[in-house]
Amino acid sequence: MDLKEIDWQTLYLSGQGRIGRAQFWIGASGLICVGLVAGLISVVGVLASLALIYPWACLTATRLHDFGRSGLLVLVAAVPAVVAGVFSLVTALAASNLSTIGVALASASLSLGVSTVALLVSLGFVLWVGLTPGHDAANSYGARMQGG
Repeated sequence: MDLKEIDWQTLYLSGQGRIGRAQFWIGASGLICVGLVAGLISVVGVLASLALIYPWACLTATRLHDFGRSGLLVLVAAVPAVVAGVFSLVTALAASNLSTIGVALASASLSLGVSTVALLVSLGFVLWVGLTPGHDAANSYGARMQGG
């Protein structure tokens, strides 16, 4: 697959249509790289992770459509990720102020536990979505995007 064939804006910003496994993994690789780089900076990384939820949802919804599933299944992975992001943000903000360091220490273990569960749920979901074969024929979500 030629990377020039991919409509990046549609891939990351539209939950409509269908994509195949190859386009999904290419799109997922881009989001993972951005997330890893953004994660190197404490509070900015958490905010970037929250901002990446929408592109992940669009990418995953279009992939789900390829094997006839509703894009709303994205909530299986998105809800735990949002909750973990909020916990992490609260912990990071509390840790940045000496008067709230106690709150940060108290919430750190809870934040770690929530983040671990969210990571495992999201990882399993992404593997299911990325490895399940799609339908070659058009379905109720339309025809597969070119190059899919």
